[in-house]
Formats: sequence, C-alpha cells, structure tokens
Amino acid sequence: MRREEDLQTHGLKFIQDTDLFLFGTDAVELANFAAPQPKTNVCDLGAGTGIISVLLAGKYGCRVTAVEIQEKCCELIKLNAQINGLNITVAHMPMQEFTGRFDCVVCNPPYLKAGSGVPRGTLPEQIACFEEKVTFNEVAACAERLLSTGGKFCIVHHITRLAEVITTLKRHRLEPKKLQILRPAEGKPPHIFMCECMRDGREGIVVFPEKTVGGEYGRI
Repeated sequence: MRREEDLQTHGLKFIQDTDLFLFGTDAVELANFAAPQPKTNVCDLGAGTGIISVLLAGKYGCRVTAVEIQEKCCELIKLNAQINGLNITVAHMPMQEFTGRFDCVVCNPPYLKAGSGVPRGTLPEQIACFEEKVTFNEVAACAERLLSTGGKFCIVHHITRLAEVITTLKRHRLEPKKLQILRPAEGKPPHIFMCECMRDGREGIVVFPEKTVGGEYGRI
C-alpha cells in the first residue's frame, strides 16, 4: 500500500510503499551529513525507494543518479522525482556493474552480514538489512571507482562494524576525514555512525561530538 509523507522541508513530499523497505532516520541523517554543494553530481548507491536522492536533490539542488537493484524501488524513485520536480536519474542495476564519474557518492548500505542476525520477513527487507546482494567491500570498491581524487564518499553504518569499515575504506583509497557518532536517546549507547571520506586524501580525521537522534532506524 502506498502512502504520502510530508518531509517537512523545502516542500518535499515522498511516496512510500509498505510492501517495500521503509526509510528510517539514518537515511535522513546521512543526507544532512553529506550536504553537497548545489549542482554537485552525486551518486546514491543502493538507493532503495530514493529518500536520500530526494533530499539531496530537493534540499541541496544536486544532480543525483540513484543506483538500485530492485525494479519496484526504481519505479518509486522515478515517481518521487516526478512529483517533486527533481533532477534524479535512475540506474536499475547492481552497483557492482555501475560506472560513471561523480563529485560525491553516498550510501546507506546493509548493516548486517549475510546469514547473521534475525531474518526479516520480506525480500526487500532482506536486501536492505543484510549483505545478500552487496558486501561493504564491494560498496567501497564502487565508490573508489566512481570518484576522482578529492571526491567525497559519505556513509552511515552500524557502530559494531566501525573498525572493519574504516579499514576497508582506507584499503580502497577512501581516507576518513569526518566522523559522527549517533545514539538513539540520552543514556543509550551509540549504535550508528556516519563517515565522510576523501578519495586519495591525506590522513587526519575530525570527530564530532556524539549526537542524540530520536526515532527509529530502519536497518537495525
């Protein structure tokens, strides 16, 4: 069943489909964290139904290419781009096969490794939550391929995989430059983080104060 959400910013609306994976606060936080300059060429890897693409194009005036493997998700991205009058191109394919050149790449990848955690009920949930279709190493390899020197890569991921993610990023010439730790509520331990990397950047990272963000996170 489809329903319309008011994103409460820049007059943006967003159609969700309850048969697909519903976006969470993590996606919204990532879009705000990335905050690209207007007219920046941005690639949204594993775009899902397109919430990050819509926010980047609608709030920041970016030219966005959304890469997504699920056909029904691609249809919803196109619909959301149309109703908001946004410059979003949809590439229906595995990100491992996608090529191009971008100023910025963003990704809200599956948090859990294949075969781990509690199984989810639907195929879209499985694809969104588990590394069934793409591993984080493949995500990083794709970002490396799509960015020129100095290009920006922004991700959100689960805190338990922080060390692994940082190591993987550096192996793919994506140097971590900014780190933001998030917690769901005061007194609760951090459980997700966002990282901004620069392709072929120099070592040196800024760690922001921990931030409390209310609401549910879609992929936990």
